[in-house]
Amino acid sequence: MPVSELILRAYRPADFESLVAIDQLCFPKAIAYGRREMKTYLHGEGSNCIVAGLPGTLAGFIITEHTGDLAHVITLDVLAQFRRQSIGSQLLQAAEQEAASSGCSAIYLETATTNKAAIALWTRHGYGRVDTVRNYYGSGQHAYEMLKRIGPKS
Repeated sequence: MPVSELILRAYRPADFESLVAIDQLCFPKAIAYGRREMKTYLHGEGSNCIVAGLPGTLAGFIITEHTGDLAHVITLDVLAQFRRQSIGSQLLQAAEQEAASSGCSAIYLETATTNKAAIALWTRHGYGRVDTVRNYYGSGQHAYEMLKRIGPKS
């Protein structure tokens, strides 16, 4: 399906089952979110979810949350068959714009230190490493905390 038909839009409750399924396909079982955790992130105070839709299917989504002037990328998921087509980049840019328009001056995330493709994506979009979180994904599975300035400092 041509990516030119991609539509970014706000999450709708009817998307829930698709989001859970996409997350389960994108991450190992120990890391993927369960239904309860996904609901918590989707309905939390300051949460925002943008989905990437193609005719008849969802290709991916991003969930962020805002606290004060800081936004946090909870997850960015794109189905394998739609990767390397700029969908993740478009979702990320839309989430950054939404966070900046909500008054956030920075956005951060955690990513596995072994996930070279994700680290390259984040770096390409201006995120820099600020810390290493040991055992973030479980014993011996560390994460980089990465940050990007997206708006004026308050």
